[in-house]
Amino acid sequence: MTTTVEQLTSLSDTVQTVEVKLRDEKVGSLTDKDTHTLYRVPGDAYVAHVDEGEESWLETNHGQGLSEAMLGTFFPQLAEACVGEQVFPNKFR
Repeated sequence: MTTTVEQLTSLSDTVQTVEVKLRDEKVGSLTDKDTHTLYRVPGDAYVAHVDEGEESWLETNHGQGLSEAMLGTFFPQLAEACVGEQVFPNKFR
């Protein structure tokens, strides 16, 4: 997957464009008004690519990846559709 992410810097009106290539396992995606795609990354974690048409970004939890509990909190429909079970934020394994 390749995506282009644009960021407006806070100190000026310039836009930075970054191309991101993921080589991780695509778990699945969910489309309603926006498209959310879930990737499994090393360390039993996930990243979510959010595409809202004119804006897109990666949710990475500051580069650490998202746990299943975090997916259940921030992306409950994506977690249920892609992980294959309803994921609750406080579910311990």
